[in-house]
This record gives sequence, C-alpha cells and structure tokens, in this order.
Amino acid sequence: MPTEEFQIRAWRSDDAHAQVLVHASPAGEIRKPLTVPCDVAALRGAAAFLDESEWFLDERRQERLVALGRALAEVLLPRPVLALLTSSLDRLASDSILRVRLCLDEELIDLPWEYLYRPDVAESADAMDPRSRAASPSALTGFLLFDHRVSLVREAPRTVQALPGVAKAQRMLVVGALWSVGGVEEDRWLVRDEYDALVAALGAVEDLMSLEFLPATGDIEAALAEPTAVLHYTGHAETDNGSGYLVRQVTVDAQGRTTIPSGDRLHSVELAPMLRRARTRLAVFSACNSGRWSFVEPLLRSGVPAVLGAQGVLTAHAAHVFCETLYEKLTVGLSLDEALIGARFRMLKEGGYGGQDSVEWGQFMAYLPSTEAVLLPRRARKAADLRTTARESSEAAIADVAERLGEAPAAASAVNQTTLRKAIVKAFTIAEQAVLVADVRQAIADDGVHLDLDLDTLGGPKTPEETLVLNLIQFLDRRGYLSYLVEKVRAERPGILP
Repeated sequence: MPTEEFQIRAWRSDDAHAQVLVHASPAGEIRKPLTVPCDVAALRGAAAFLDESEWFLDERRQERLVALGRALAEVLLPRPVLALLTSSLDRLASDSILRVRLCLDEELIDLPWEYLYRPDVAESADAMDPRSRAASPSALTGFLLFDHRVSLVREAPRTVQALPGVAKAQRMLVVGALWSVGGVEEDRWLVRDEYDALVAALGAVEDLMSLEFLPATGDIEAALAEPTAVLHYTGHAETDNGSGYLVRQVTVDAQGRTTIPSGDRLHSVELAPMLRRARTRLAVFSACNSGRWSFVEPLLRSGVPAVLGAQGVLTAHAAHVFCETLYEKLTVGLSLDEALIGARFRMLKEGGYGGQDSVEWGQFMAYLPSTEAVLLPRRARKAADLRTTARESSEAAIADVAERLGEAPAAASAVNQTTLRKAIVKAFTIAEQAVLVADVRQAIADDGVHLDLDLDTLGGPKTPEETLVLNLIQFLDRRGYLSYLVEKVRAERPGILP
C-alpha cells in the first residue's frame, strides 16, 4: 500500500522547552525549529496511570487519557505542525497511509506518543455521556491513531534499501519466561498460551511461517545461531543502571520473596549480536516496559530492521490480540504500517479482557529505522491472494469500530477551495483582502513561521481579484497553511463558509 512520510524531529532545549520541526511531509517542511513548552517530568506524571494495573477505559481513565494526549500534542503538534499534518492528510490518496515518523532525543522518545490527541478536535468531544457517566465514544475519535490512514513509528531512517524477498517458510522463535516457585516451574505469565494462540492464528499460513517455542532459561544464543526472521519474546523487561534486560525466569523462594538473579537476566546488549547473526528482521517483545529506549537502543544499533515493545504494563489478552493480528498481516507480505493499523483496530474492535474498552490499543511502540516497511516481501500468487484477505479483515475491523465509536473527525479547516475563493471575493473588498492577508501572515508568524506574503507577492494590484485570491489560496495550500486563512475568514465573516 502506498505510504507517505510525515517526519517530526524534536529535542529538549532546556528544562522547560523543546525544539520541533517537520523534516519532510507531503505538504511541506518546517526547517526552522519552533520553540514549544515542554515539561518532561509533568508529562511523565500525567502518563503514570498507564503503568497501573488498570487497563479498562472508564470515565476517569478516559479523562486522564485525553488530557495526556492533549498535553503531548502541545509538544509535537503546535499549530504550524498540525497545519502541515492536516494538509498532508487532505492530500493523501484514498488507498494510502501517512506514516508519522518521530525522530526524538533520549529525553522525549519514551513518552507515550501513541496517545497524541488532535488539538483541532473540540473540547466538547471529550465529554462523557451524561446518561451513563461511561466513556464517551466520540472522545476516542480525537486520538491521532484513531485515523485508520495513520501509522506511527519512532527513529530516523538510516537505510532505504529494501529487504530481500522471501519464498520459503520463515522461522519465528518464540521465547517465553517462566517462574520457579519453590523449585517448581510455573507459567504465571501464560507464555505457552501465547505461543499456542500464535500457532493457531497462523495456522492458515503455516507454510509461510514456522514457529518454535523455547523457555527463556534455554540456550537462546544457540537457538539464534541459525537464521531467524522473527524473534518473539513474551515475559517481562526491566532496566538496571540504564541497561535494559529481559527476564529469563522469576524465582520465588519458600518465604514468597520474588527475585530475578543476575543469571536470569538477558541484557539487550547481549541479545543484539545474536539477532544480527540470525539476520532477524523483526524483534517483538510482548512484555511490560520492553519498548523503553534503554532496552531497544542496542537492538537498533545492531541493525535489526524493526523492533516492537510495550510502553508500560500489558495484559496477556492484549498481547495475544495485537501480536496475532500483527503476524497475520506481516507473514503474507503486508507492510509494518498496515500490520500496526490492523492490530490497533482489532484491539479497538474487541476491547480488552472480557470485551471492555481498554487503553491498551496505544501501548505497543514501533521502531522502524528504515523507509522500507515490508519486512517479509513475498511475490507468490498465493501470498498476493492472502494479502487481499488480510486487508479485507482490517477494513472490516475499521468499519466495525467506526460504526460503534464514530469516524475520525474531519479537520475544522477542511473546506472546498472553490467555495473558499468565491466566499472571499464576495465578502471582502480589495482593501479588506490586503488586511486579511496581513492577518494571516501575522498569525503564522506568531506561531514561529515567517512567510514572505502580501498582495504584491501574490501578483500585485493589477492582478484580477479572483486570480489574486486564487493565488493566495494556492500559496498557502502548497505550504500547508491554508487552515490559517480558513480560520480568519470564519472569524471575520461568520457563516459564509460551511
């Protein structure tokens, strides 16, 4: 599926601010960094509830989730960036995806950007249903990732080289962490259930992907001595003195004390060369905290094309639903973007454990340090037919979610350009148009972007009025800032635009 990139770069400039720019997008760029307020400690505090063992979406958690999404958007989606984003979505072909790529410094990268909330969605959409005091479906539609045309990944692209095609069955190694309770092995994290669920989900494509299970206490290095396209780990991840590690086994002694001895920790710096030797294309960690930079960074540095991990606490049910769908899509040759969207909407469709709405649709973090997102390219006719089926299942989930919760709202600035041109010509004199242009230029400048824009730039006083207005619309549209003009026209002449 055709994919366009919207690349946002951001970094902390001091304790209270960040710099943000748009490196590339279908609608243009912002080369001069914008200074935005950024209190990382406050954002981490606002996101702390995601680490609690409360996954279901009730009134209180939805209010907190929307507030978190709006706070995150103040950093990455200030008005000029939002203008380019909405303009990019407006330009997107109906069968295309907009990949929002976040290129962030170490202080920002771990924040839960998957919950970005669109600033242009009215506050009223956040409200609860007063009859039930339950979570209002309309509020969910304001999250950026509720738009089925959008995927979100982290990391700047380091390579544009496509991965070689695959023909035969690829190997997936599923590594599961178990517990030792008084010397007796227990599967408290249900890792074997997760393996069985993956085998069942991929049964229809078993000739394309073969799965093997290995307890995490086994010889992982030996298992990765042979080619392994996909590593799937299920268990738990943590960080010790800045070094991320996955848990091989949790030990519970006779007094009920829980420990993870150093020998039962596999640090990602140790795992990274194993994955490189195994020519692993995708590493997925179905484990709490496994998406954190301290764990992921060594794997990316070793050259793994794509890494997925979890933001915070994750239920076994959410992990099953997400990973089953992810692999169903990737195995037949769909892109990581399509797989992420399909998995996210299946989670939105089915909800959390017991079918209740959950916050977990945004818990998985994807790192893609490449512009090539088809991790298992296949050319066989059977695979092509399977890709069609996989896309249809995603479309069905998207339609189901839209029917239940509503569509992602259109941008407030969306308006037909012919309608806009005729409205300005009819409602504004030439002198008023000059003031309108100056006001638009100033509004954009107030947001940190300076444009050389006046009536002379657009053609001068001898230019026919309709042509002058058309030039204004096209000038702003090419740069992604047409929304500023729409907003000013609506403010100056209420009711003349739909």
